[in-house]
Amino acid sequence: MKQNLLLVLVTLMLLVAACSSAVNVQNTTGTGVPTSTIMAETVTPFQTPRPTTETATSTPDFNVTVTAIVNAVTTLSQPRLHATYPSPDNKWRVEIIIHDCVQIGGVQTNAYEQLMLIEVSTGAAQVMDSQLQFCGGLGAIGLAGKFWSSNSRYFYYTDARDGVPDGLCGYWEPPLLRLDVPNVNSEYLGIGPLSPDNTKLATWQDTDLVVWNLDEGEIARSPALPADAVRGPIVWSPDGEALVYLQTEDYCSPSGKSYVVWLNLPELNPELLIESTTPTFIGATWDDPDRINLSDEDGKVWMYDFGTKELLPVP
Repeated sequence: MKQNLLLVLVTLMLLVAACSSAVNVQNTTGTGVPTSTIMAETVTPFQTPRPTTETATSTPDFNVTVTAIVNAVTTLSQPRLHATYPSPDNKWRVEIIIHDCVQIGGVQTNAYEQLMLIEVSTGAAQVMDSQLQFCGGLGAIGLAGKFWSSNSRYFYYTDARDGVPDGLCGYWEPPLLRLDVPNVNSEYLGIGPLSPDNTKLATWQDTDLVVWNLDEGEIARSPALPADAVRGPIVWSPDGEALVYLQTEDYCSPSGKSYVVWLNLPELNPELLIESTTPTFIGATWDDPDRINLSDEDGKVWMYDFGTKELLPVP
């Protein structure tokens, strides 16, 4: 009976060749590490794909094929626990379950991961996110937990645990997603850093910079300045009450004109501090409340003083 089931599944796998042109796949390294989701969108260095699952599709034929691949992987590969994340109140637990790479019908090699939400008192479990992966190649893949909110309502995680996007040049960080436990849904937040006190998050979401309170949700949003530039690094002030972000004209070096923008909280009123082509700024650190350090494409470091508005090279 099991052999008959596998024969049916393998036969369905052969359908992949017929529809592969409709599947946008981003691969990972050739070290046996699974690749990115089968439904990944085209990735640019400053835009990461929104979460997708193996059932997200617009055509019934594609649904059947993806479901068959998942069924084959979970039949041929035993699940293993990759990581577990208990909530602060110990009422919930998130587990990452991995079915490692297996060859499907001699056509391709796939792996499959699931993010499970488990209610500790009852043991009831729900699949909250999943990732069907191709094995070998280049890309950013894998589910991994980051942290819980202090009130145990939100669980923050990434769907790019390993690797980087294929063809990456310029700024990139693994994207963050947020699982809303009471509402049992998942939301894409974007890419960006935590505040120094670990209570807020600032992310790029399309052309907006969004600030989130980790316990409550979105608290502020500001359109990028200028809107048509390429989004770059975001840095927090030491007290967590302001932000600076960088943008450039192009993704890859030479990146052309660069922009350094300051934002206050909570209003997020943007102020353009620097507009410069020579040098082109691509990185920043903010350790002193009164000044920031900027790095350019040549690896040189510059200091900008907020009070005097002077930009000077660091010896």
